[in-house]
Amino acid sequence: MTVTALTRIKGHLVRVSFSNGKSILLDAGLCAEKCIHEGDGLTEEKIEEYVLESDYLRAKSRALWLLDRYNYSERRLFEKLKQAGFSHEASARTLARLKELGVIDDTSLALSYAGELSRRGVSKREAYGKLYAKGFCADTVKRALEDAGFDETAQIKQLLDGKYKAKITAGDTEKVYAALVRKGFSFSAVRNALKEYVSELEYIGDM
Repeated sequence: MTVTALTRIKGHLVRVSFSNGKSILLDAGLCAEKCIHEGDGLTEEKIEEYVLESDYLRAKSRALWLLDRYNYSERRLFEKLKQAGFSHEASARTLARLKELGVIDDTSLALSYAGELSRRGVSKREAYGKLYAKGFCADTVKRALEDAGFDETAQIKQLLDGKYKAKITAGDTEKVYAALVRKGFSFSAVRNALKEYVSELEYIGDM
């Protein structure tokens, strides 16, 4: 088929029109690299090759744009690309290339999130759900939680010293107990931490 026109449209796209009335959209950079001009003759195979390559280049550009704004897991980034209209092949190829370059790394990202949740006093059980919801696979989540060093006792103590201190002082120990259990902390850890904390407060009060 013979190229009859190249029309630059929004963004980095060029509409390539052919003598049979059909047209395709290609990445402008690809058009320049392949030196596509009016009057060029292209086979069906070559057109298909260019379309696939263009889709990949645009998907990669979109992925980098997304990652510049938020740290997506591999699965979430793949979903974002598919939602943007890119093919399964282009989306998968983009993720493979970004993983190869070290731009995306679920293991490191999950560990970073897990560490942040641990410091915020989020229980290990609750953190599992939060990480899984971000698109990390179960094995990656488990490894991240193990490596993040969750200390249930220390986390509960942190919460008791912070947001629940006023309630304990007011005598609402049972409500605090129920709230901590709902957050995913074990019954025994909550019970022991509360018992020790209340004893310390009573000791200080008697001084």
